[in-house]
Amino acid sequence: MRLLAKRFRVLALAVLCGCASAPRFSQMDADQLLQYGLDRLAAGKWDETTRVLEQFTFQYPTHARYQEARYRLGDAHFGKKEYLIAAAEYARLADDFPAGEWAEDARFKVCESYYRLSPQPQLDQEYTRTAIDHCRSLVAYFPDGEFTAGARTMATELENKLARKELQVGEHYYKRGAYDSAIVYFEKVLGGYPSSSSAAPALLGLYRSYDRIGWREEARQTRERLLRDFPDSVEARLVGGSVVPPS
Repeated sequence: MRLLAKRFRVLALAVLCGCASAPRFSQMDADQLLQYGLDRLAAGKWDETTRVLEQFTFQYPTHARYQEARYRLGDAHFGKKEYLIAAAEYARLADDFPAGEWAEDARFKVCESYYRLSPQPQLDQEYTRTAIDHCRSLVAYFPDGEFTAGARTMATELENKLARKELQVGEHYYKRGAYDSAIVYFEKVLGGYPSSSSAAPALLGLYRSYDRIGWREEARQTRERLLRDFPDSVEARLVGGSVVPPS
């Protein structure tokens, strides 16, 4: 609703202020207006693109290229690095026209917009989780689609980031001798991201934590799991002997 209200405000201001571009736009028909907006987009003129395409989508909701115009409006916000607004534009387009010709493209761009918002592992990962959800949603909607491989790749990268965050917390507790807390976070990695790049380090951390608190059977089972699941890893080599080098 806020995005829609913003569109009305933009159009109203253009009329009330007598913007220099308004008379020119008023002399254009639908196709000319759309083409002008696309030309501005190609030139990287993001603000002018949004102004033109907002006017087009407001005036010509039944135009044959209406969905394309809405998609390109998202592109303009994306190009300006306004990823939250871009994601909202793409998501609304996909929701309004789930079987439309731009639906798959729009769902992928929602995924990519949140991917761009995903921060470093030590920061809050709300956008990372949202990106994963949208990437997985795209794969579910279009399992053989054009963007499915790219969505899977982004989701895997983001899941590795979440796993790395949990691993870092576990390692933090381990270094401070808080082994029970370390075990909790190492198990989070293994439970939530068993195929991630952090799984083998988490198993090593879990093994060492069990060993430090004297849980010999749990340590033995963890070591065997590490050797079985990641036999070629650095971590497997570290536990290859009877004594694990100190961390």
